[in-house]
Amino acid sequence: MEYRFTLKDNNRKAYNTFVWFLFFLHIVAAAVFGLNAEDRDVKLGIYILLGFYGVIYTVYFFFRQQKKTMETFSFIMALLYANFWLKHAGVIALFIFGAVFLFVTVVQGKKTTVLCSAQGVHLTRIFNTIMYPWQQMDNIVLKDNVLTIDFISNRIIQADIADGNETVAEIKFNDFCFKQIHKHDLV
Repeated sequence: MEYRFTLKDNNRKAYNTFVWFLFFLHIVAAAVFGLNAEDRDVKLGIYILLGFYGVIYTVYFFFRQQKKTMETFSFIMALLYANFWLKHAGVIALFIFGAVFLFVTVVQGKKTTVLCSAQGVHLTRIFNTIMYPWQQMDNIVLKDNVLTIDFISNRIIQADIADGNETVAEIKFNDFCFKQIHKHDLV
């Protein structure tokens, strides 16, 4: 028997804040570049680009409650920034921006999962999977969509179960975990 859960991502706000910071940093860079440019056409192009940024931020403000708005907004802004860096700073700056943006996008898309099986508890995070044997557990409880993993070492992991998981009978799950934890006691 196996039970698999996807946990709610509590880091999503931090990732979104980082993306906003990245975009804000690029607006400042574009503004500084525009102020220091000698060519009138370059200045005009940068001011038009800053105007587009303002319009896109305004549109985002009104639609931010819709599903997938942040992802769509981030993609559109990334395209504009990529164009800016390629045009005004070169391929290396575009590569650095693209690498950072792709890294944040990939990390943001990863989910934390917990798999409880006869072998133990597998906790899969962004970059690694850790397997905890049942002998390290003091208790595991699922109650009201909150999973609590209590280790013998007094460490506790507690997280909400994400929406979209299969409905699990709490009593059966808790009974399964209790039996696995105390299996070695019965022998």
